[in-house]
Amino acid sequence: MFFSIVSFVFLPIRLLLQFWRLVLFRFRNGNHFFLEVPSSFSYERKSWFVKMFVSGGEEPFFVDFLLWMRALSKIPGLQKVSFLFEAPEYGYGETWNLCKSIQALNEKGITTAGYSLGGGTKSLLLLSYCKERYSSSASEFFPTLPSAEAYFFGDAAKKVGVGVETYASGAFKSFGETFQRSSFSAPARKNLENLLKDQREFLKESFASTSGLSLSVLERPILSSESLLEGNFLTALLEEDEFRENYLYEDYLNEKEGKPEKPNYKKLADKGLRLHSKLVRFSAISKSYPIVAILPVQGNILPDLGREEEFRSRQVSYRYYQNLLKELREDPKVAAVVLEMNSPGGSALVSELIYREIRKLSEKKPVFTYVLNVAASGGYYLACGGEEIHASPYSVVGSIGAVMLRFDLKGLYDKLGVKKERIAFYPYRDILSEYGKLGPKSAAFLKKEVSRSRDLFYSRVTSARKTTKEELESKWGEGRVFLGTRFLQGGYLDSCSSFLETLDRIKEKLDLTKVEVRYLPGTYSWKDLIQELKPSLSLRTLGLPDFDSLEKLRDEGPHYFSELAEKLAKR
Repeated sequence: MFFSIVSFVFLPIRLLLQFWRLVLFRFRNGNHFFLEVPSSFSYERKSWFVKMFVSGGEEPFFVDFLLWMRALSKIPGLQKVSFLFEAPEYGYGETWNLCKSIQALNEKGITTAGYSLGGGTKSLLLLSYCKERYSSSASEFFPTLPSAEAYFFGDAAKKVGVGVETYASGAFKSFGETFQRSSFSAPARKNLENLLKDQREFLKESFASTSGLSLSVLERPILSSESLLEGNFLTALLEEDEFRENYLYEDYLNEKEGKPEKPNYKKLADKGLRLHSKLVRFSAISKSYPIVAILPVQGNILPDLGREEEFRSRQVSYRYYQNLLKELREDPKVAAVVLEMNSPGGSALVSELIYREIRKLSEKKPVFTYVLNVAASGGYYLACGGEEIHASPYSVVGSIGAVMLRFDLKGLYDKLGVKKERIAFYPYRDILSEYGKLGPKSAAFLKKEVSRSRDLFYSRVTSARKTTKEELESKWGEGRVFLGTRFLQGGYLDSCSSFLETLDRIKEKLDLTKVEVRYLPGTYSWKDLIQELKPSLSLRTLGLPDFDSLEKLRDEGPHYFSELAEKLAKR
């Protein structure tokens, strides 16, 4: 109320400023905008300490970038947008959302042109959605279609005397097969084949509906720009500086037949876009709008239950999210919360604890989930705590179930001449030891624990999605993973849509015309930086199993985890 009175008192001055913005916009307004799309987006904010020691500026937040692209479509008189794409390091979820934003510009009658020096399938997909497509005559693209080539360490483990016991809640919860077998089991292989098939079909439809590029062309490991030009995918070949410097000219040529050309377009600068944004947001009486908070949930769900409350980069820790969700619950300005999900899962216990915090929040205000690339196992578990689950169609979702691994190192110890002697062992104490196989009672106990974790997971899913345990287990559970479009058919998603379409749906449900979208990134601190700069060459760096981490897996209890899903989402 106070701010409304102040804004009314200063209304004459504010109207004068608005008139001045209008005058400036008339001079700065143009009809062609040049936009560089970075190779990566940020989901965390660097602390001042990190900024001091790390060169280069921060990448934009993905949500902000999408909103920026939407603002372009509302500029009066805008005729063309030229995109300079850096080779994407982000996933298909981000790629598809960018493609949808480009498509929205096309549907507004705005010409879109894209330029890429190279990259893979994602670079070609971004170009495919543009009306005009350019590259250098020296450029090459290296597409890869959905496929898998997995490591299996079962035989190697036997040779060195390492035994692996897996307790899984279903035939498709195949995480342990990597360490037990020399190939996929039949159910796991079939599930993976179906996922890859759906991914290929989605890519096929995306290219066919835009540029007409066929998957048979993308099967070639190297595509030269000349071959893409001959196949009518590319509009023309240009050097990057020509595209960048001559974008105000037709065909990006500032001279024809040796004669200078006059610009065909007028430049729309960043300042012009900001001026327009301020013009459209102006109201006679200033008021704050309800906040839709976007909370990123990125990375593996950690088993850490300590008191540390700080953000941890690309990891989901209980205390951090417990406090943050509580703050959102108690903030009267926050009208709704969106969980920006990108997690393959992790600890079963922490998944349940954070789920309960999300449920507490959802009792106070609507909570929605948007899956960018992956919400498998614990990631989907958390999503079930909200009101609705939306996803990009290329997201990898599911893996509903539980798995526990136990490593038996007695054979390895014997080879090394190491012995262990058990003293005062009690029933089930052998579960906590890596020395020898489990007894029948202990093995039965672990199977029961995994079943209990699975049943709790199933109950969370059936409650959220209004289905039965029998339906879930027979078609969608037991650790199966799916593409977003397939999961939608089963009723386990509310839509396969873009992030901006999800925000529009939220505004509609809240019956609001305007909201303030506020992104809530964690702070990338000196601890995260030091963790990444550790000068060590670990087994994980070599692509081999890290036995320290495997020991932790044993101690953490049942896991809702799909490492395979995470890798496929980044492919």
